[in-house]
Amino acid sequence: MDVSQKKIIIADVDETICETCQQITPEMAKQISSMITKGYTWAFISGTEPHYLKEMISAKLTEPHFLLPTTGTICLDAKNNLFKEEYSYYLTPREKKEAIDAFEELVTKYHIKTLTTKEDQIQNRGTQITLSAIGRNAPTNFKKIYDPDATKRKEWIKFLKTILDENKYEITYAGTTSIDVTRKGLDKAWGIKKFAQHYNIPLNQILFFGDKTHPGGNDYPATKIVDFITVKNPEDTLNKLKEYF
Repeated sequence: MDVSQKKIIIADVDETICETCQQITPEMAKQISSMITKGYTWAFISGTEPHYLKEMISAKLTEPHFLLPTTGTICLDAKNNLFKEEYSYYLTPREKKEAIDAFEELVTKYHIKTLTTKEDQIQNRGTQITLSAIGRNAPTNFKKIYDPDATKRKEWIKFLKTILDENKYEITYAGTTSIDVTRKGLDKAWGIKKFAQHYNIPLNQILFFGDKTHPGGNDYPATKIVDFITVKNPEDTLNKLKEYF
């Protein structure tokens, strides 16, 4: 892989660019902003909804960039703290209900207790339904130790697949405690391809950064269509950005 040919950087967010549900650090923001001023295009793809991505990423970046919330089913062009929605693919009311009902059945069967609220545990993100097992806004230290190797979530996904039609839905685990449900085919590979097509970007110009690039992780689909770098955490990402760019 010739990194010098990669002018478009698309990155996962939680545990790749920043700690789960936290803002990017000043050091990361400085590195990314510096790359953007040098001509690189940056896009951030995540299962997180737009409101939170704006807080986590855009609030700390001074240069133009793109947000691809809810697994890339929405595209926001971010400039000068203004956000232009380029496209979006929302679930139907019936699809939302099916996914929420499935998560509620899962929570009951496995006695999954939130540390925050029910609404914070099962979230309707419009284009995606997400389970944050102990709550999206639960303390980060609790989230990191809850299911570090995704053993629980892998079992839960097997159960969800007995309820939700695999021909209709994608079910993947993400972040530290989350499971995302989107329409079939609407994974990060789809999100990246849609973004590339919308802006006429050849896929061979894109470099993807992610921490869950192994089979079953929500970054894995991206590895099938673009060159990628697997990272362990945001510190590892920052070190690799400094090394390669």
